[in-house]
Amino acid sequence: MINTSEKLFPAGSFPSWPMAGEEEERALLETLEAGQWGTLGSRALQFAERFGEYLGAKRVICVNTGTQALELLLRACGIGRGDEVIVPPYTFVATVSAVAWVGAMPVFADVDLDTGCLDAESVRKCVTPRTKAILAVHVAGRPCDMDALSRIAQENHILLLEDAAHAHGSSWKGVKAGNLADAAAFSFQSSKMLTGGEGGAIVTNNEAIFARAWQYHNSGRALEGGGELGGEVLMGTNGRMAEWEATILLQQLERLDAQCAKRTEGAAILDGALREAPGIALPPRDERVTSWSGFLYQFRWTGGCPRDSFVAKLAEAGLPCSAGYPPLYRMGMLRDQSFERSTGCAFGSEPRCPKAERLGDEAVWFKGRGLLAPKDTLRRAGEAIARIARECL
Repeated sequence: MINTSEKLFPAGSFPSWPMAGEEEERALLETLEAGQWGTLGSRALQFAERFGEYLGAKRVICVNTGTQALELLLRACGIGRGDEVIVPPYTFVATVSAVAWVGAMPVFADVDLDTGCLDAESVRKCVTPRTKAILAVHVAGRPCDMDALSRIAQENHILLLEDAAHAHGSSWKGVKAGNLADAAAFSFQSSKMLTGGEGGAIVTNNEAIFARAWQYHNSGRALEGGGELGGEVLMGTNGRMAEWEATILLQQLERLDAQCAKRTEGAAILDGALREAPGIALPPRDERVTSWSGFLYQFRWTGGCPRDSFVAKLAEAGLPCSAGYPPLYRMGMLRDQSFERSTGCAFGSEPRCPKAERLGDEAVWFKGRGLLAPKDTLRRAGEAIARIARECL
């Protein structure tokens, strides 16, 4: 029996996040002294170019937040009132709120029980004449089944978009997440593997989407001929990234692949300890996932005690664990009057997504920062999770 009154893993056992060093400090001082702190500054434009090269994508626009990246991307795709966007219920709120903020209706498709990513057959059943896009979320950094989703999008002449907020460094069949669909949105918020504290990016190879997104993020000004007050003016906003975030992101990008590789190694250690553990269901390997960001190590708790009780025991032991997402349609935002004001109509009846509901009750997250711990710490962590699982049966 584990005595959780004394933490097995005291504070400091696992790395803190985000991580920074002298490189960030020196670069920030250079930005400070340069005197150009925003408004399409050289650092923001440089990071957009570097990030595009990293992804293998033609166009990147740096913006203030990941949420804003989603909102502006949807607007650039011409999505608004009367349109529908298929989304997963197992995701962060921004995936769905962005759809509503542009006036469109989120339509919930069910997810794969093991991964939390969109289930293609459920998506297919959700397509209607009003569907304009599928918004695929790479949950925990594991890419969705992009082959199946691409077929559905092509057959129905709709857009396939990526919410890649968890997937910096992940790849599907050798292609980086963010470059797997018509366009993508990234977040650089503090918890992300590539972080500037805040920030986001719109990524696309579609020149029409890029041109429109550029105008929307730059106060309506066109890329060409859009001087201080020039260019075609849309109902845009100021979504431009400040130089501070871009300065940090340029340094963080240099570390990204090495950190992803280390998190992948850490996950393999946990796999070895938990593969035979009672009450724990690990997601199966998918050879099409050729690299993984390691944002979250996710598994399902199917043992005797409630998931939240199991997670509480893990946390008491000092392990960096928490529960997964609840289905978004259980949350009050869809019933709030602001939703109807944005979309022009009430949300309607609660959808049926049984796998998302089950995952919401069973998912456990081992945080990505924990995967950067020394190998011995991760071996002991896996053993501790397995022992706690046996006690909770």
